[in-house]
Amino acid sequence: MTERKPSDPRSRTSLSRIKLRHLQCLLAVAQHRHLGRAAQALAISQPAVSKTLAELEDILGVPMFDRSRRGVVLTPQGQTLLGYAGSSLRTLREGVELVQGAGAEGSAPVAVGLLPTAAAALLPEAMVRFRRLHPRGRLQAHTGHYGEMLARLKRGELDLVLGRQAEPAEMTGLSFEPLYTEDMVLAVRPGHPLLAADGAFALARLAEHELLLPSEGSIVRRSADAFLIGHAIGPPAATVETISITFGRAYAQGSDAVWFVPLGIAAPDLRAGTLVRLPVDTSSTNAAVGLTLRGDAVPSQAVTALVQAIREAARAHRAAQ
Repeated sequence: MTERKPSDPRSRTSLSRIKLRHLQCLLAVAQHRHLGRAAQALAISQPAVSKTLAELEDILGVPMFDRSRRGVVLTPQGQTLLGYAGSSLRTLREGVELVQGAGAEGSAPVAVGLLPTAAAALLPEAMVRFRRLHPRGRLQAHTGHYGEMLARLKRGELDLVLGRQAEPAEMTGLSFEPLYTEDMVLAVRPGHPLLAADGAFALARLAEHELLLPSEGSIVRRSADAFLIGHAIGPPAATVETISITFGRAYAQGSDAVWFVPLGIAAPDLRAGTLVRLPVDTSSTNAAVGLTLRGDAVPSQAVTALVQAIREAARAHRAAQ
């Protein structure tokens, strides 16, 4: 029988000395990257934040932050602790609210990081299903670039992120559950000049027209760029970059711009005939859309119910496709 080694007494001592205020300061400074703004968010003085961070670093015996004129950033050790601290504080807060009698309906809202594809195609239907079980449950839908959403998920500020799968290097400490796959499409207004051409000709002339592209740094932009490079399409005549569905739809419908957009976003317009898909094979842009969750998180009842509702909505979406 293998002898079990006793746990390091230094670890037990460190854990007993760490207080909630240490973790709260860690989260605030990680979020704001500035001691003054973190102090404002916590409603304490900046010297108090500095003292608390110094205490935490002394307890752990390693630096948590790198400080410079540009702000405060986490060290690798700080990033590691942040991934556990954020989810732990959020779970503890929910538990306290339940013990105090707030109940599931009055507990902390479910915070969802939402990418445009899922916002249009999946979450509305999922919310209808979720509301049947939690008629008074609260939900916060946050939008932004995927990198920002993943960082907030790791800090415990979000319960889940709904959208395309990130690169493996960005998934440390996270898990991804694919729900369905979709292509990106080239959508234009009815009567667009490129609609008179066959697929090969339309693709060859694509650079002659203004392209409406996802914003730089977004996951769908990577797919769009890879498609353009893979088909040797030169620099377009002009570009507009946006992740706004409302603006993208309006601009594509009112101009000769070609909108490079996930199918889930353009589908309602394609069905209504207010936009038309160019006859170009974009199957190389196919990618999974799904749920990204923290690997160490203990989900609340409301989060579990929303995840199940999203899965059911995804099954209906696949059937419709």
